[in-house]
Amino acid sequence: LHTPPRGSTETPHLVTPAMSAFSSLAASTASARVPAGATGAPSRSSKIGTLSRFSGRARSVRASASPASLDADFAAAASGEWEGHRVYFDATGTPTPIPEKFMPPAFKEWGQVLVDWQSQCAMNVTPDEGIYARELRFIPTAGCEADSSTVETQWDRKVDASEVSPAAVADDAAKAVARGSYNAGPLFLDPDAEDGAEAVVEHCLGFDDAPKSPGAEGKRSRVRVQQHLRFDDAEKTWALSAISAWKEFYYEPFNNAASLCASCGGPNKWGEYPVMPLETFTEGTWEGDVWDGFLGQSDGLVLLPTGIYSEVVMDKTTGDFVCSAGWFVPDRDASYLPPSRDVETHIASRRSYGDDGALRDATFAKRERASTSAKK
Repeated sequence: LHTPPRGSTETPHLVTPAMSAFSSLAASTASARVPAGATGAPSRSSKIGTLSRFSGRARSVRASASPASLDADFAAAASGEWEGHRVYFDATGTPTPIPEKFMPPAFKEWGQVLVDWQSQCAMNVTPDEGIYARELRFIPTAGCEADSSTVETQWDRKVDASEVSPAAVADDAAKAVARGSYNAGPLFLDPDAEDGAEAVVEHCLGFDDAPKSPGAEGKRSRVRVQQHLRFDDAEKTWALSAISAWKEFYYEPFNNAASLCASCGGPNKWGEYPVMPLETFTEGTWEGDVWDGFLGQSDGLVLLPTGIYSEVVMDKTTGDFVCSAGWFVPDRDASYLPPSRDVETHIASRRSYGDDGALRDATFAKRERASTSAKK
C-alpha cells in the first residue's frame, strides 16, 4: 500500500483529524484530494459566467442553508462500502489519463489509454460528526484478476456535519432524490479571498432501482462530483480549476475497507465514453420537480461522460455564486440491453452562495420523462 501523495498531510492507514471546513481542507491538502499523478500540474482555471438566475421553486427538495441536521435515516443511507470508478478532469472536462507507470504491459502494447481509476469508498456518516470516508484507488489490471486488487493510494477525510446539506425526503420517496444524497462545502466563500485560495464543493446524487422481484433488494448507485475552486484575484471571483467524479454502487455495509472489492466483475468504466448532448436534459416533457435549466450553457457548464455534468457560474444579476451538478439516468444500463426502467431520470444538486460569500441555499431536484422505448 502506498503512502498518501506527496505534499499531503494525511497519515497512512489512520483517520486524519477532523477538518472544520472544505476551504481549509482544500488549501492544506489539495494533493490529497487530487493525488499526485492524477491531475498533474494545476489545471487552467475557466472563467465563471452566467446567463440567468436559479429559482428555488423545486417541490420538496430544499435543504436549509443553516447548519444542516443529519438524521439517522440519512446517515444509514449514505454509509456503506461503495465500489466504482473515479475519473479526474481539468476545468474544460478533459479526462486525465492514468500515468503510464501504472498501466499493465498489455495495455501499453495495445496502445490503450485509461482514464478510470477503480475505486472504493468506505463511508460512515454520523448525525453529530458528519462524514468520514476512506477513499481507495487501485492499480489497473488486465483481464479478470479477481483476487489481485492492489491499492495504489489510500487516504482518509472528514467533513463536518455543519457543512453537509442532505437532500430532503418527499412524501413519495420514489419521486425524490434517493435518501443519502447530499451536497457539501464551506459555509462561507470569501469574496475577498487571497489570490490562489482553494475550496471544494461536493455533490452526491443517489439513484435506487426498484427490486426485480418481491423480497429482493434493488440496486443502489450514486454519482459524486467534486468541484475544485480557486480564487482569481485578477477577476475578483472564484473559478473552477478541476473536477473529480465517481460513479459508484453499494455492495455492503460500512467496514472501513476491511474487505476490498474485486478487480473484475464490478461496475463498468465510464470516463472513456462520450458526453451526452445538451438536448438530453432540455428536450421532451418532464414531470416532477421544477428545474430552471442550465445557468451558463456557454460559460461554466462542463458536460462529462455518461450523462454527468458540472456547472459553476456567477449570477451577475444577484451576485449569487452557484455550484451545480447533475446526472441523467437512462431507461437501460447499456444501449445493447433491453429497458430496465419505465422512465428516464434527471437528478440535480445546487449549492448557492450570496454576494457576501455566505451559503444561501442548497437544493435538489428529480425529474422523469417517458423512455424512448415506452413512446414507441
